[in-house]
Amino acid sequence: MNGTLTKHALRRLWQGALGLALVAAAGTAAAAPGVRTVPACTKVNVPATIDVPAGTTWDGVAKYGKWVCLVGTASNMKGTQSESQIPMFKLNNGATVKNVVIGDGALGTGTNLAAGGADGVHCYGQCNITNVYWADVGEDGATLRKVSGVTSKLTISGGAAFKAADKLFQHNGDGTMVITDFYASNIGKLYRSCGNCSTQYARKVTVTGVRLGTVNSGGVGVNSSYDSRSGIAGQYDVATITDLVYTGTKPKCQGYVGTGSGYEPVADTNTNNVARACVFR
Repeated sequence: MNGTLTKHALRRLWQGALGLALVAAAGTAAAAPGVRTVPACTKVNVPATIDVPAGTTWDGVAKYGKWVCLVGTASNMKGTQSESQIPMFKLNNGATVKNVVIGDGALGTGTNLAAGGADGVHCYGQCNITNVYWADVGEDGATLRKVSGVTSKLTISGGAAFKAADKLFQHNGDGTMVITDFYASNIGKLYRSCGNCSTQYARKVTVTGVRLGTVNSGGVGVNSSYDSRSGIAGQYDVATITDLVYTGTKPKCQGYVGTGSGYEPVADTNTNNVARACVFR
């Protein structure tokens, strides 16, 4: 009898320990990374957008056998804040880009240095950006766009970004953007849901395990409400934020009133709206 009880007790102890280990592992997976730097890389000039076919992976290390930093050479790939900039990568639905550096990080410490980052990465539909480093962000780091018949989703995992004059990740389509295991510094914003796109959507963003250094405007920018010009009045974005490490003075999450094309979004002064849109866990 005592032996049986001991076995049962040991089994319960083992199960309890396993449960605690799984919880700990889950917590570790969500932990923000430490400070990251751009990998040493060989400069490669890029004269036009790299089009990654649907369902395929473009792996910089696999392609070149080493880390490369891609630098746009066309006039509309210089990485300025001009709206005419074209992307370094176009990811078609289901595509992935990984293990590469975008932009020339050796031109200085400021922003808007025209360092060849172009307009970063454009995702059409559902895409992955994995272990990508933006040495010098161009117009934007990445933009999520809508494809007919596809609920958009862009997952950004690993890597880091630096020197963004404005927002780093721009969400123009519908659906969800996921940012995880990421580091950024000297940026305007980490994320912005489009404030005045011609077609608006109630968007979602999930930020998990992200560390921010210097932030010049704010962390996550969402439309915590939409006005009558937006076409979706009464709806709102939701940002779910877990383990966002930032010790600066700018807000981790900001609410705006989304509007329509031709109008400028303003800050949402309704604290209840902002609270429902900026969810910290």
